Amino acid sequence: MWIILLPLFMFAEVVTGEIDCNNPIFQECKHPKLFLEIPREMEVFKAQCPELAPFIQCVRDYDMKCIDEDYRLFQEPEKYADFIAVLDEICDRRSPFHTVVTHKLKCFNETFSKTNCVQENDAFVKLHMEPDKPLDEFAPSHVLVIPERIHCLSDILLAGCLVNDIAWNCGISAEFATMQYIHRSCFLDSSCSSSYRKSLLEDIDEFNLTEEQKNFAIDELDRLRILDDIRVIRS
Repeated sequence: MWIILLPLFMFAEVVTGEIDCNNPIFQECKHPKLFLEIPREMEVFKAQCPELAPFIQCVRDYDMKCIDEDYRLFQEPEKYADFIAVLDEICDRRSPFHTVVTHKLKCFNETFSKTNCVQENDAFVKLHMEPDKPLDEFAPSHVLVIPERIHCLSDILLAGCLVNDIAWNCGISAEFATMQYIHRSCFLDSSCSSSYRKSLLEDIDEFNLTEEQKNFAIDELDRLRILDDIRVIRS
């Protein structure tokens, strides 16, 4: 299921007409079948694939019109352009990206159906939830919340787990394509604000991670930090 890997990437078809900010985004931009399940047959995938890019355009329109600037999924034009480009490559029958995805459809389908990554990620998140701050500073809080930096790290660990499962089950070409998709779709950029990347790098040993998890997290946090530096230089 794409939704396991892409909780923020809302593949769908565009609803015709003006965007209405009074409606939730999924009402304005409805889900197609690819959002729910990766098909096993190549021809089914090819028939459904053209729905992807038009919906991202719908999401961007909703983003720009209805969402506060600080919370937009596509704050930077280049992120939107790169996301559209990678979707175009996935659907373009002449693209190596398309070749890998379509040839590995059955394997992707089986991997996402059997993976334990989501359950493992949920366990990690529950372990690091913290009491919410009550309005009365002297009153105890019985509500647990996910700290933003834990949300960031959990998304990195989820991506790493899925990449590892895909590499194990589907081979190096599928692993490479998945990493390209994660990077170019800004999956981790969306959940990891720059304010938490440095602190997570500094505190990574505080978390009970395997060596493989730790190395993946460090690599991704370093990559995001470098992207931040590049954006500062360009601005």
